[in-house]
Formats: sequence, C-alpha cells, structure tokens
Amino acid sequence: MKNHNQKNPFTQLKLGLAEKGISGRSIVAFVVFGMIVLVFVLSDMSGKSGSGGGLGAAAEVNGELISLKDFYDEENKISQYYSQLFGGQFDAGTQRAILRNEVMNSIVNKTVASQAAEKEGIYATDAEIRFMITQELPYFKRDGQFQSDTYKQILSANGMTPSEFEKKLRQDIKSQRSRQLIETALSASNLEKSFEKELRSAKLNLDFIQLSSSEFAKVNPVTQAQVEKALAEDSFAKKVEADFKTNESMYEQKEEVKASHILIRSDEATDAVAKKKAEDILKRVQKEDFGKVASLVSEDPGSKANKGDLGFFSKGRMVPEFEKAAFEMKVGQLSGLVKSSFGYHIIKVTDKKDYQKADFATAKNTIAKKLLAQDQYSEFIKSIETLLAENKVDDVVAKLGQMKWGWKETGSFDISSGTIPNLASQQALKVAFELSKAKPVASKLIREGDVQYLIRLKDAKIETADLKPQELELLDKQKPADAYRGWIENFKKSAKIQKNEALLNAQ
Repeated sequence: MKNHNQKNPFTQLKLGLAEKGISGRSIVAFVVFGMIVLVFVLSDMSGKSGSGGGLGAAAEVNGELISLKDFYDEENKISQYYSQLFGGQFDAGTQRAILRNEVMNSIVNKTVASQAAEKEGIYATDAEIRFMITQELPYFKRDGQFQSDTYKQILSANGMTPSEFEKKLRQDIKSQRSRQLIETALSASNLEKSFEKELRSAKLNLDFIQLSSSEFAKVNPVTQAQVEKALAEDSFAKKVEADFKTNESMYEQKEEVKASHILIRSDEATDAVAKKKAEDILKRVQKEDFGKVASLVSEDPGSKANKGDLGFFSKGRMVPEFEKAAFEMKVGQLSGLVKSSFGYHIIKVTDKKDYQKADFATAKNTIAKKLLAQDQYSEFIKSIETLLAENKVDDVVAKLGQMKWGWKETGSFDISSGTIPNLASQQALKVAFELSKAKPVASKLIREGDVQYLIRLKDAKIETADLKPQELELLDKQKPADAYRGWIENFKKSAKIQKNEALLNAQ
C-alpha cells in the first residue's frame, strides 16, 4: 500500500525553495541557467540514414518515440567525445556494444527528465524557445539580427528540421531548469558543512594483526608423518580422493615455456625506427650474451631488471604473436623479430615443461597436506575467536605472539575518509567505531576473503580541520547531483520504457 505521508522529491523541493524565500508561483518562471551552447555534429550521416533514417524508433518512453536519427546523432556526438578524450585512439567499432548502451541510456534519460519536469509543472514556453533562438543563440544572426534563412540552412546542413531542433531545445531547457531548481533547494547546509568538518577533525590511529593460512603454514608446517597418519583413516582418504576428482585440472602439469625477451616498443609513427633498432640488437645477441644485452637495451622494465627473463608461462598468458613463436621454438633457440601490439620482440627459449595428465598417486600427498593445513588453520582461528568472545585479550595477544604475528600501525586517518590506510578492509572501519580507550581491542576478527584481521585502538584525537574551497564546492554539488539522479531513477521506475534491442545488438 502506498504511503501517502511520504513526500515525493519535488514536494520536498518546493518546501526547500519556500524556506529559501522563493514562492511556489515563481518556481515555473525560476530561470537561472547558463547559455545553452549549440553543438553541431558536422559529419556524414548518409550511411546511417540508410540503415534506418526516420523509419522505426530507437526507443519509446511512456508513448513518446525517440527516433533513430536522435540515436545516431547522440552516438556520433559521444563517439567524437571519446575520440577527443583518448587522442583519436578510441575505436567505436570494437567498443560498439558498450557505446550503444551508453547512447541508449543517454537519450532515454533525457526524455525521462523532460517528462518528469512537465509532471512537476516545469515547462519551457513557446516564447522562451523563440527568444532563445532569435536573441540568445548567435549562430543564426547576421550583423546582429536573426535571419530565418540562415536558421533553416544551418539546421538543414546538420540533418535537422526546425521542429526537431526546437523540441531538443525545449527538452534541454526543462532538464537544465530541473537541475538548477534542485541545486538551489538542496545545496549543502551550514549544518552539513559543519558536520563534515567535525568528521574530518576526528582522527583515529589503529594497530592491527593480519592473519592468513599461508603465514600460519610457515610456522606450523604439516609433516609427512601427519599426512601418512591421516591417509590411514578411511574418511580422510575419501576426502582427498573427492578433492582430486573435483579439482583434477589443478594437479596436471600444463605445457609451459621459460623464455627471455628483449622488447623495442613501437607505434604507427615510430615503427620504422623501432624495427631498425631491433634488427641491430638481433645482430648483437647472436654474438653477445643475451641477458647482458637485454639488461641494457630492453624497453620492458619488468623483465629488463631480470636480464629479460620472463620465467615459466603457459598458453593464454602472453599476446598471441609472442606465444605462438615461443611455444614453437626449441630450448636454446633464438627467434627473429616478432611483432606484437607492444612492438618488436627478440625471444630466447631457455626451458620447457611438457604436458602431463593429473595422476592421483602423485597428487595424493599434496592434497592431503593442503586439507590438513586448512583444518589446522580453521581450528586455530576458532580458538582465537573463542578467546575474544570470552574477553581474554591477553591470551589472544600471547598466542599470536607465539606465531610471530606482531602488531602493525595504520597511521592517523580521519573518519570521513571511508578507508583505513595500510588496511584493506571496509569492515574494519565499522568495527573501529566500536572501540574505546576502555575497550581498545575488537571483540571479533574481521574476515576479508582468506585473510583475517584483529584491530585495536592506538589513539583517538581531535584536530582542527578546515574544508578547502574546492571541497566546499564539491560538497555543494554532490547532494543536488545525487538528488537529481535519484529523481530521474524514481520516475523511470514507473515509466513504460521500450528499447530497440536489435539496434543495441547490431554490429
């Protein structure tokens, strides 16, 4: 059942405006927005109009059709934006599915925003549209005067009719007005700014111990005697066999190659120079020590420090061109130049491992050690948690000390940051708020995947913290921006939206 006491976003908005001294009558006429800048997409639309033009629709929102032309215009605009952003390196073809989904969301959201604005009594009148076109936008003027012919010619050159342009302009005005009404009503209050300042002033410093099964196993290695004793028990032997059947691929020896390489990076502009440089280096390594040359000239910093050594790798780990060459070569063989997306490689294969099918007899001991180590660590963690639950903190610290696990310090941080330095755990921040000088150690371990943490309060203090101008500006913008997105998403929940899925899936 709908809760009639619950105010919708614009009811709250109008109340907020009223509190700021803006009457309800002035809401519709409340126009505080920057000049809308017309961005023409001067591009060849012939190919796209042939694939749909004005036929059909890209989407439908509450009975309002969004044309294919609008979709293609938006796609062109977003493609150009990404191309400029990435310095011309954006390939719209390979990213088409992602791009078109973004385009679809953009045009649907614009229509939703326009409809939502009208529902709340926010309009763009004919007089406003006429004034904007004839007075505010400079594109259609000659000698300072609006020219009807120029207006029609410019729109026609961009594949747009006056009615289409005026519809878009009306939509933009309504959306912009909605945004700025929300910004006016919901900018961060002095109380919120003061609260943010207080959050930043409160500083915590924690100690923590990081526990893990791998570190536990180093101090408590499973012995061969323990393995043999456990395997003698039928129930444990069955667990080992079941693990082998479930994870058989883990116990096979994949075909692997160990290789070293020298990389000379190249792109389209430097390809010829890079190739010549690589050819000269190839002549050198045929006479000189490969590792020594690699450490001097290779442009792969990771392997250069290891004299070009990449270690062992299986198939699927390297780029196709590199992988094909390495796996086809013999041990000790030196390749010619191998071109990949990174540049030119010179490869030397130093060792190989052949594929071997998983064998239970060979893997049995390894599996048994793994399962025993898991059981031992699990029992150890349970014992720590039991002691913590009984508030026997000194016993916990002593037990962890025996395991050579010592305390580490996070360093001071403010509680508004949302993260704790040197401690990769979101849960730790929540637990940290429960600590006090009277009870400085957490009453439970914090689990993050295969790692557990024990934390204790080292220090808590208040330091004066002032918000910088840019931080105040961000705080002012964040709340209304979130409110605007929430308003659109709330309207979309009840909107009837139908998207042209064939358009999204087109190659």
